[in-house]
Amino acid sequence: MRRAVSTVPHYRERYAATGTLPPLTRDEAEHRRHLLMPLGSSLLARRDPGRPVTEHLAELRDALRTAGHRTGGREVYEVSTALREPVRAYGTDWRVLLAPTADALPHVVERYGTGDRGPGGDTLVVGDAGHSRGPGRDALVVGDAGQPQGTGAATVERVTLAAAARTLPAPGSLWYEPWLGHLGGVPADCGELHLSADRVHARLLDGTTVLTLLRRRRPTLVHVRPEGAGSFAPASCPRHGVPILGRTP
Repeated sequence: MRRAVSTVPHYRERYAATGTLPPLTRDEAEHRRHLLMPLGSSLLARRDPGRPVTEHLAELRDALRTAGHRTGGREVYEVSTALREPVRAYGTDWRVLLAPTADALPHVVERYGTGDRGPGGDTLVVGDAGHSRGPGRDALVVGDAGQPQGTGAATVERVTLAAAARTLPAPGSLWYEPWLGHLGGVPADCGELHLSADRVHARLLDGTTVLTLLRRRRPTLVHVRPEGAGSFAPASCPRHGVPILGRTP
């Protein structure tokens, strides 16, 4: 928090006006994104290279491990609306499946055809509800090879906090917010919503659950309030003794 106040225009303004850092909503973050960059680090939108893929994969790997999934020595396919070349990291091949909602889907099918390469065997397929069902010709397109036809791939569903507030997330699912990334997971042996504790800190601020992403700098995200936060509060897992978000009465 001290670093945010001293180096990030948004937080300097808020602290100067109120003496505290009120919760940051998704709409405000999108509107003031340029002010969430540390001083000297902001770029014009057309020149911003975006978030490095290595950071994204590190967060995804931590969330998968938090949810109890082994990643080393297997392939991981992430359902996405954008293509990306396969990446080798942490002893894992990280690949992309193009979601059926992607604008580029007809072009990709026309260009790459409907080959039979895809997830199969000892692999994980990570996607949002409805996209992470067992891979098949009518469901997903492999970003670099056509449509997946393999069998045996384990599916991992991503859920938002708002969705988790309505329905208990499935064991082994990941906590994912489109504007914040992969934040944790639900281990099968306890069913609690674990935080990726090295990356996410949760606290109550005026009775509201807010998050600070400990390793984010561009943008810097302190005291963010995801949708659905009102149904959860920071707690400790009764089985594992690690940080969780527990349901409020």
